[in-house]
Amino acid sequence: MFMRFLRLLFCFVLVACGGNGGGGNPPLPDNTTTVIFEHDGLQRSALIYTPKGYDSSFALPVVLNFHGFGGLAQDHKTTVAMDNVADSAQFLLVFPQGSLLDGDSPHWNNALPSPDNKSDADDLGFVSALLAHLDTAFLIDRERVYACGYSNGGMMSYALACYLSNEIAAVASMSGCFSDTSSTCQPSHPLATLSIHGTNDGVLPYEGGDDILSQQITLQYWAQVNNCNETPQITSIQSSSYPLEHYSYSGGDSSVVAELYKVIGGDHYWLNFSIDQKNTNWIMWEFFDQFDIYGKR
Repeated sequence: MFMRFLRLLFCFVLVACGGNGGGGNPPLPDNTTTVIFEHDGLQRSALIYTPKGYDSSFALPVVLNFHGFGGLAQDHKTTVAMDNVADSAQFLLVFPQGSLLDGDSPHWNNALPSPDNKSDADDLGFVSALLAHLDTAFLIDRERVYACGYSNGGMMSYALACYLSNEIAAVASMSGCFSDTSSTCQPSHPLATLSIHGTNDGVLPYEGGDDILSQQITLQYWAQVNNCNETPQITSIQSSSYPLEHYSYSGGDSSVVAELYKVIGGDHYWLNFSIDQKNTNWIMWEFFDQFDIYGKR
């Protein structure tokens, strides 16, 4: 009875916050609501898209989608346009909002506290608290929580794989990277990873740079962590927009994989291409859909 009360109370908070966070406003017409709560002394928020036809008796998977550095959740939601995939596949689509770095730019703190870390935002704790909130407002499948993100948001997805893996089933990075935090990265279970990255990315270069690992080294790292086969399968693909090279390390523990789409000529965007009439959002979801927190479904 107490848990039912909590669910009703939190649903009220969602509706009261509305799409723009104003008290008393109804949800936005496109099934989007905003949750706002305090965490670690800061007011934190996230946009939540409930798929059309949602059946509250069915436990939904969750996809967390993180904006890039300096971004806003609403703008990111518009850019990635993943709503129709959520509608068709029936998952809860969540766009968390990063806190301000030095009072200026929204960001994600993708590393553990240290003297070298320029941010002290507790984003790992925020994500864990957000999932706990979702668990009271919706019926969600805690074994099927996935994280993806763009740029700094992709870096955050890798951070969740390293430091919050007890709550995350699989991750994907779009034009993001893996910071050189491999010495502290300790996932608690085999965890599938996917990267989509352009060779012409001038912000987070494909070949890596200061404190960020190259895409190939990142792929090899996760293949080793997951105890995958030593040699990847490499497939050349001509997509609707770009030539691609797809790298797949398979045979990992619990049958997880580490994969990379090398986008020849791709720049620093939420890259959009289609393979067999499935765009990158569908490719990402179908990757996620293979796994739960225990590995291959």
